[in-house]
Amino acid sequence: MDPTLYAKTLGQKLRAVFFDAGLTLIRSELPLAERCAQTARTYGFSVTSEQVEKALPSAMSKMLQSHRDDPNIWSSDAKVARLWREYYINVFREVGVDGDLETCAEEIYAQYNRPGAWTLYPDVLPTLQNLNEQKYIIGVISDWSSNLPAEILLPLGVGPYIDFMVVSTIQREAKPGAGLYREALARANVGPEQAIHVGDNYINDILGARAAGIPGVLLDRDERYLFAVDCPRITTLHELPPLLDALGQTKSGSGPNIHSH
Repeated sequence: MDPTLYAKTLGQKLRAVFFDAGLTLIRSELPLAERCAQTARTYGFSVTSEQVEKALPSAMSKMLQSHRDDPNIWSSDAKVARLWREYYINVFREVGVDGDLETCAEEIYAQYNRPGAWTLYPDVLPTLQNLNEQKYIIGVISDWSSNLPAEILLPLGVGPYIDFMVVSTIQREAKPGAGLYREALARANVGPEQAIHVGDNYINDILGARAAGIPGVLLDRDERYLFAVDCPRITTLHELPPLLDALGQTKSGSGPNIHSH
């Protein structure tokens, strides 16, 4: 990890923990390939989840290119909807499907915007409960459509533990820009040295948070980051409270204290 960032917290009480949403707190209730294949079959397309799985990397590559072309693509509900529809269309083109792909893509996108399409990882509620009991301010910072709070996260039971959510399409700006992180600091009423951010994407989460002066923790559930990274890396949220302890917390009635590592 980068010791200079964590040294900034020396002697400061760590008061807030921020989390990314997708692939950090929540995942698709059905595997993406299976959902795409099932939906395609209802529209008469002969597609298997195995075919879709093979097509996902190419479609994701095109999606990332769209993001590079428009770094603020996550700042508008209309842009996000178009981005995902194009992603699903590219998936089916990749497997050789020909037909009304727009309608099929629209249905998949609609499914992912309904309650029940997403589920919490098993380690989420225990971790949120733990941090809540320690009196942390807990926030969510996410590139997502504006329905994330009411239709996706709150129905999953996180409401008692999360103090606020900062969503890109509501704020009209996106990661890895520092704006969302600064908004989270303002809502938590803390300085960057009093917060830490946890997310699964090094560029969007770690570098984005760092641009606002906030140290980050990389959540690497699938162990994709096998090379050294300049921040703490965990593979499950169960590791987060012990990690904060290892960084030098001292629990007290006035809140924990984080030191350099």
